[in-house]
Amino acid sequence: MSDSQSLGSLIRGDRAMRWATGAGAGWLVIFIVLLVIAQAHSSTALVDLPYLLPIVAAVGLSVAAAVVTGGRTRIAWTLLATSNALWLAGEVIWVYYTYVLQRGPPAVSSADFFYLASYVFAIPAILVGIGSTGHLRHIRGLLDAGLLALGLGTIGWQVAISPSLPEAPRLADFVAFAYPLFGVAIVTTLAAVGLAGRHRLPAWGVLVGAAFAVAGVTDAVYAYSIAAQDTASNWINIGWQVEAVLFGLAAVAAIRKPAPVERERARSRDLTAAPLVIAGLAATGLILADRLDEGPLTASTLAILLALFVGLLVRQLLIIRDRTRLATQLRAALREQERLAITDGLTGVYNRRFFQEMLRIEAERGERAQTPLSLVLIDLDEFKKVNDGYGHPAGDVVLAQIAARIRGGLRSTDVVARYGGEEFVCLLPGAGEEVAVEIAEQIRQSIGRDAVAVGGGRSVCLTSSLGVATAGIRGTRPLTEPDALVNDADAALYRAKANGRNQVVAVGMLADPIDTDPDLPPGLVWLADQIDAKISAHEHSTAVSRWSLLVGERLGVDVATLRRVGAAGRLHDVGKLSVADSVLRKALPLTAAEWEQLRRHPAESARLLTELGQRPDLATVAAAHHERFDGRGYPLGLAGAQIPVEARIVAVTDAWAAMLADRPYAPARTVAGAREQIEQGRGAQFDPVVADAFLALVDEGLIGGPAARAVPSPM
Repeated sequence: MSDSQSLGSLIRGDRAMRWATGAGAGWLVIFIVLLVIAQAHSSTALVDLPYLLPIVAAVGLSVAAAVVTGGRTRIAWTLLATSNALWLAGEVIWVYYTYVLQRGPPAVSSADFFYLASYVFAIPAILVGIGSTGHLRHIRGLLDAGLLALGLGTIGWQVAISPSLPEAPRLADFVAFAYPLFGVAIVTTLAAVGLAGRHRLPAWGVLVGAAFAVAGVTDAVYAYSIAAQDTASNWINIGWQVEAVLFGLAAVAAIRKPAPVERERARSRDLTAAPLVIAGLAATGLILADRLDEGPLTASTLAILLALFVGLLVRQLLIIRDRTRLATQLRAALREQERLAITDGLTGVYNRRFFQEMLRIEAERGERAQTPLSLVLIDLDEFKKVNDGYGHPAGDVVLAQIAARIRGGLRSTDVVARYGGEEFVCLLPGAGEEVAVEIAEQIRQSIGRDAVAVGGGRSVCLTSSLGVATAGIRGTRPLTEPDALVNDADAALYRAKANGRNQVVAVGMLADPIDTDPDLPPGLVWLADQIDAKISAHEHSTAVSRWSLLVGERLGVDVATLRRVGAAGRLHDVGKLSVADSVLRKALPLTAAEWEQLRRHPAESARLLTELGQRPDLATVAAAHHERFDGRGYPLGLAGAQIPVEARIVAVTDAWAAMLADRPYAPARTVAGAREQIEQGRGAQFDPVVADAFLALVDEGLIGGPAARAVPSPM
């Protein structure tokens, strides 16, 4: 909101301001009428006494504003009240000379002292109340004010003062011309404030600035009229009446809104060229004036021109310095912004977004140069225990220290980033698998060698599991598949954790697919084995998990999905704990009540996985592994894509394992018979895509029948 809008809003929204504005405007109309009447009757008494009324009102309102307001505003209004009181004192002395002594004031009187003293208090009032002292402290702001003062003073002297000075000026002449000089000083101060200050002016500040501007112009016109012996100078009184009215309105605005809110704002237009223009006009005027006198340039002219030139030169140097400083700050801010955009705020290493971009760049570079590219994925073993045991702030401290250890084990050309949570990833350009494994082993040893301080004199020992994948020359895949390289490293990391953690595994070291989940709840794994032993002498859940992993790999699912499908296959039947042994081992057809009991086991599996195993991600899979693709399954009757893909995979492998093993209610089928059942169930019981992938693995000899197992001790 602009200053004018703020003032207008105050006048419209405040009844006291509306009344004061109306009264001020009304008084000016009355005063003009009185001037016309006094001019017609050649009498000044009709306006001289009423002339004091708005000044008296301005003094009273200024004192009230000084009492009501606080802070810098109170200081400003104290100075303004003093200035207005001195003005009123000068006017009273003038009236005393004119109407009491009946002889008019002398050429230089005590009234002039009070008039000029009022200006002395006016200038600091402007600086305190309107100016932005923080900006005025800048050298450039002070220099602009000096150039304005010198330029405007020079122009004012040439235009208004110098032509009217007598050849032998008296004290009265200097006193008379002190008024316009003070007026120039006030206008200059206002201009300097406008140039240096950038804050939003309060409504009363706008009115005070307008009052001083009117006073400065009126004083200059008055001085010129005296020099020209203008008999119609009484009309100039209108300017001072306007000044008094504006001071009164400003005081009312300060009283009604004593604590205006100042907000930093950018100027809509660049006004800093004003000192340059004014200084240029002043210099041109000086030179023309001296040349018109047909004489050489005087010493005073040369001195002023030199001052203006030096001031403008210094000002230009300051502008260059400021712009250079701002440009430097801007570049530093941009660099910092770029750094924050690619850096993890906790550990100080790069973030995942930067790593992904560098992976693409390094893959393209390796493709052109025919060099390998390796990737090391690092996971801190059982880091959840650190957060649970010491708190997340301590965990953050540990992560930052681990990041520093990882950086210490890398080459200068390598990139390390935080991949997520307690996982880090390292990009090793030009490194083959052997070099990458060596670097990974150094990192693993660095992490586990010394305990990590967590604060309070406490420390924690950590180990890490690392997966290494290489693309390009002697790698496991081409460099044209950089995203797949991450999946390979994740698979190797998964194997490292499955093998007992605290080790490095490279993709080239993997001989078969991932078949275990290191985070499976041991109690539920034991329970699954116990349930399998009750039903058959052949393995079941282990086979379902193994085959589900193969199908998932054949379908090209991501590593996270692959982990879930393997883990869910291992634990999908734990809900059969709620089914009576007599039902599980019953050879005769089941009754309706027994079927109802058996159908509840998927939901019970989901409950156990959620409440006991803390694996809600597996619960949704276990709950849906008896849903049918055509929507006629249980327990929810889901169909098609509504069924999680992991559950659609387990549905096929679970059926295959059940058909190829002896069960109490049915003998084992042949592979051909089981295959026929899968084919018949395509699109009805089973997802046809999953069924086709499964049967292709059967045809390739990768999936056979469940192995016989030693039956563990029953529960």
